[in-house]
Amino acid sequence: MVRAAAVRRAIRRLSFKWANINTRRLWASKPMPHMHTCTHYICVHTYVHIYAFWQVSASTWARPGHILNKQPPFSLGNRLLQFSEKNKTATDDNNATKNHVAATVRANKKNWLKKKVRRIQNDGYNVERHSVTTKDGYVLTLHRIPQVDPELGSLLRRPVVFLLSGLYASSDVWLLNGREDSLAYLLWRAGYDVWLGNNRGNIYCRKNMWRNTTEREFWDFSWHEMGVYDLPAQVDYVLRTTGQKAMHFVGISQGGTVFLVLNSMMPQYNAVFKSATLLAPVAYVSNTKSGLAKVIGPVLGTRNYVSKMLEGVEMFSTNKFFKKFLSMTCLENEKPLVCISRLWPAVGYDTRFLNKTLLPDLMANFPAGGSVKQLMHYFQGYVSTRFRQYDYGPERNWLHYQQLEPPEYALENVSTPVTVFFSENDYIVAPADIWRLLTRLPNVEAVYKVPWKRWNHFDFICGLGVREYIFDNIVLSMNRYEQRRR
Repeated sequence: MVRAAAVRRAIRRLSFKWANINTRRLWASKPMPHMHTCTHYICVHTYVHIYAFWQVSASTWARPGHILNKQPPFSLGNRLLQFSEKNKTATDDNNATKNHVAATVRANKKNWLKKKVRRIQNDGYNVERHSVTTKDGYVLTLHRIPQVDPELGSLLRRPVVFLLSGLYASSDVWLLNGREDSLAYLLWRAGYDVWLGNNRGNIYCRKNMWRNTTEREFWDFSWHEMGVYDLPAQVDYVLRTTGQKAMHFVGISQGGTVFLVLNSMMPQYNAVFKSATLLAPVAYVSNTKSGLAKVIGPVLGTRNYVSKMLEGVEMFSTNKFFKKFLSMTCLENEKPLVCISRLWPAVGYDTRFLNKTLLPDLMANFPAGGSVKQLMHYFQGYVSTRFRQYDYGPERNWLHYQQLEPPEYALENVSTPVTVFFSENDYIVAPADIWRLLTRLPNVEAVYKVPWKRWNHFDFICGLGVREYIFDNIVLSMNRYEQRRR
């Protein structure tokens, strides 16, 4: 009872302190009606951390500053516990269960939430981390798996491959299949200098020279900016660093979109790509089977109050507690359906070929962060049935493009030899949309249709047999290209 009284006194002190700080902040930045709501949020946030400390340490007291630095539990419930002897037993039991779950997570998946450099090193490969700044100030992180002379320890000059991930993903997706079957490692073992790219907004690219992540301007971007700023900055950096004149490119989903945007807007970059392999590239989406597009697309894909308000909003949090929460429902003793159900809005209900053993690692690394505007740009394509630049409305379109409607991307400018992989059951990119894209690309080298009818969008990165059906063919195609050029 003495300890509970001390906790209540600490709550009152901290709540008053936070309320005063927040009131001063709100007085200068927000209208008076919002003051109580935000202050109440700060107070509740303080309660939550006090409660978290009570669970973590029931016998040790600490200063209020130390309390706020404690890690909150995964599930706090909708109301605050009353600190009494009656609730103490239930809290202890619940705490023991959570500790057991956390221990199971650590024992089963040591690679969860592991930094890229450490993960690649643990897989037995050399790795380098590089940073590049775009023209509009975003600081991007690239990871390189170089070829190193085993005797001298010096870097070897080898053909370069650049890998780019999809929507709300990071370069982690190229490592999900383990040290034997991941595409990045397969390419390295084939003798390539492998670079793993990232785009603004994900867990590796949350810095800007002039803005921070709490500002709306930081998140006011779509995949158009990734194509005209992020990808060219990374490509230029890779070529300067390696001394090469050209590279191979592999992109999945939005990675293919970004590639098409770059080479249609800046045709000079076609010369720096030896080849481009696009896995389920998203360009036209008018025939998509996505339930999100059919339900939310007509709202977020048009200019209205809601879409305007969401233009500068982060889509997914990259907070480590959020990532751990996502991975918790993918334990080995859980039913796979529990974890797969969270993927249904993105990949569809048919997940027969999804490698369920990779689900815990997948959910711990996806989503990796991004902007709502990325998704809204795709929704605009669903509504307009065209592959074009972002629609700001007639007035702002005139300021941006000097025309009332946004211009379409000139896909005829994409002269790089392109190889496309697609599937009949893709929940995001329908075969009809793939064929529409192919008719506009002037240099299609090959088109592969996955033989399995139930193959879905996510299966291109973590499906059963993805190495045999897709990854090995990518490596073989690049090897043939290099042999022809010798």
